[in-house]
Order: sequence, then structure tokens, then C-alpha cells
Amino acid sequence: MAVLENANTKIKSKNNNKNNIIEEPLIPGLPNEIAELCLLHLPYPCQSLARAVSSSWNRAITNPSFQQCKKTLSRPYLFLFSFHKLTRKFYCHLLDHRTRSSTAAARWFTLPLPPSPITFYGKLLTIAGTMRFVTLIFGTAMSQWSSALAGTFFAEEGENGKIVAVHGGASLGAKIYDAESDTWRNGAIVEVENEVASFEAVENEGKVFVTEGWRWPFTVIPRGWVYDTRSDTWQGMGIGMREGWSGVAVAVAGRIFRIPEYGDGDVKVYEERSDTWRMVRGRFPREKVKRPLKAKGLDGKMYVAGCGLNVAIGSVVSLCGEGGKRQRQEEGRNDSVCIELKWEVVEAPGGFRELEACHCQVLYA
Repeated sequence: MAVLENANTKIKSKNNNKNNIIEEPLIPGLPNEIAELCLLHLPYPCQSLARAVSSSWNRAITNPSFQQCKKTLSRPYLFLFSFHKLTRKFYCHLLDHRTRSSTAAARWFTLPLPPSPITFYGKLLTIAGTMRFVTLIFGTAMSQWSSALAGTFFAEEGENGKIVAVHGGASLGAKIYDAESDTWRNGAIVEVENEVASFEAVENEGKVFVTEGWRWPFTVIPRGWVYDTRSDTWQGMGIGMREGWSGVAVAVAGRIFRIPEYGDGDVKVYEERSDTWRMVRGRFPREKVKRPLKAKGLDGKMYVAGCGLNVAIGSVVSLCGEGGKRQRQEEGRNDSVCIELKWEVVEAPGGFRELEACHCQVLYA
């Protein structure tokens, strides 16, 4: 079965003053179903270059269904946005960490520079500006940015094929962007006593968690709210979640993890039932990946970028159930922790030493 629709192009030629339609195969000698799979396995950015090979390749690669197939047939890439403090310039890089081996370093690519983006079906979407925001979309198939819509947002998160944008001020509100219909709709609004100037947001299983975070001199417990995208309602965040949210939060495997930026604090995971943060096993490689930290999660892995663009990739390992209990007993563990993180570090080239990560995203490209 073909994974793409209308992958063939039709060439019209004149023969004896008549138009004959000839189907041009994607790869001569191969069924189009197999040829399509070959194109899907091309690494980034080869796909954008492959569009120039033939009109049939261009049509196949730019087909919307091609992007949707990448989640199962492609591999994730890390998009990193960084800032150089001395030159005050921003940079955008892409990391292909799967190419790293004992004999070869990971591959890095330089990309056109956008502001803070989020992902949607093989695209990066960004909301830029401070007053009247412009929405830009980066298509990986063509490796270029294009303008889309406008809004007034301060934080944004991707959720279930939609873009959930949260705006602050005298009230907290949400707007939801559906890229398929190219439309925005207004979400619910919650009034707040004091203006919300800045906050952090992370999405997990249909909910967007928003908190102001701790501020010096740490005498006032930070406020927090939760927006449910399915019921379009706001509710208060549990006090345990607000108090323990110190550091960088990232959603992975249906859970929210917290990575502290200072000291040797443990990585913790939030448990909603008890409204507490619990320690997880697996020490974060802080000696290699230094603050400021930016993190994003995808498919059971968390990607944490730090100063100099060194990247720590943490895989979530569940030690719950009887099997996990036996393993903890065999290893001499007498605690109840049932989640472990296994870390690997991808070091950036020496030329990135002065760069600080200011945003990161993971998507299939």
C-alpha cells in the first residue's frame, strides 16, 4: 500500500499532434510504494535537496501526507536556538544525534534563524514579537520560513495536533490554532488578582501547566494555573506543584519532570494524586551540561540543552511493577523509586562554546 497519495506526476508530450499522458515513476525499476519509503528514510536536510531531482520527487516530498508519515518512518532531530552574549547575535542549529558513533561525531546543521518555535507535523511554528505577534511556519521539506497569522501571546505549547497559546496580563487566556483549517479560536479566560508578567508553561496529556516560578527573595509562593484543553477550563495549580517547580520542567511519557538548574539537586517527577515531586534515579550530567538549561520531551526521551550547546538525552525507564521491584531488590535498593533516567551526552563543537541555549524543540524532519 502506498504511504503517499498522488505521488506520480503526469508529463504531457506531443506525439503525432496528440497529447499522450505518461506516468513518471519516482525511482525507475521500483514500485512507487518502495520508492516512497526510500524518500522517507532520507536524512535531513537531504529531503529538501532531493526536491530538485525531479518533478515527481518534488511532488511526493511536499505532499502533506509525506510529513505525517515521518513520525513512524523518520527519526527525531533537535532544533536549538542560541544566543551569543558578546556579539548579541542569535543562532539556529539542528542536531542529528543518531549519527554519533565511536568513530564519528554527531552532525550539526545551520538553519535560517527564527524566534522561539513550536512543532506541528514536521513544521516549526513561532509566535514572534512583543505587542502584535506574527506567526511564522518553518517547513522542513523546503527549509524556509513563511508568515501565517497574527496574535498576542506570551507562551505557547503544542498539544495533540493543535497550538495552544497562553497570554498573560490582568487575566490569563488561551487561544487554540488549528493548522489544518488555518484558524484560531478563543479559549477560556481566568481573572487574576495581580498582573501576570511572565511565566513558564508545559503541556502534558491535554493540559497546559502555567506557573510564575520562584523569584528572589523567594518569600512569596509562586502562583500557578492549569488549562484543560478538552474542557476549555482553567483551575488552580496544586500548592505542592507550585512550591516544587524550581528549575526546568519537561513533559515526557505522560509525566512532568523537573531538572534543577543549581547545585546537585535530583531530577524529580510530579505525582498528581499526592501533589508532590518525587526523586527519580539517574544523576543529571551537570558537569557536562551547564545552565542555563532548555528542555523538550518526545517519545520517552528528554532533550536538555545547556551552555555551549552540549545536549543531555535522558531515556525514561520504568521500574514499576513486580519486575521493577525485583530489580530494585537485586540491586540492593530499599527505596520506592520506580522511575530511572539513563543519560547520554552529545558534546557540541568547540566553536559553540560561547553560545547559550535559549530554546529547543524536537521533531521528525
